[in-house]
Amino acid sequence: MNMTPRNVILLVLAVVVGMVAGLAFPLLGLVLLLPLMGYVIYILAANKGATEADPAAAEAARQFTAGPGKAAIYVMRKGFMGGQQGMNVVIDGGLKSQFRTGRFVKAEVDPGSHTVYARMNAQTEGTAVNHGLTLAEGECVLLDAKLEVGALQGKLVFLETRDPGEARGKLAGLKLVDWQAQ
Repeated sequence: MNMTPRNVILLVLAVVVGMVAGLAFPLLGLVLLLPLMGYVIYILAANKGATEADPAAAEAARQFTAGPGKAAIYVMRKGFMGGQQGMNVVIDGGLKSQFRTGRFVKAEVDPGSHTVYARMNAQTEGTAVNHGLTLAEGECVLLDAKLEVGALQGKLVFLETRDPGEARGKLAGLKLVDWQAQ
């Protein structure tokens, strides 16, 4: 967890103020809890998750291969932290999708340099990640999106895998989602 001195001070201050206010004014604690619950509901309702691909397409995508004359970029999410919040993914400014944990996308691209942009749907632009990579013809890369949680917000990090066996193991059991229509 990335705890800067400022975040530690803010966290301690919030805990102390919350304890004092909660003990002195229990009704105030309940009143403050309602907007927090509303915010969580808003975050979950704001997800615009992509549709899941058919099982045959998902099984073919899990083979971790690229088509003739192409390269392939896979982006996946697996884990608990922020799992129900949508993650927006954009490849080269064109292909766009949003998905929750337990899912992945596959993009067949021309060989060369590419940029993968990702941001959690309810997070600020400062928590986004731009990941550059270069692929040769027939090469595949799996970007495993992880959320590094700080005191106030999380930051996305991509763990890159190019080994086919390791990538197939990570993709097993995940659902393939489609790209959004342009």
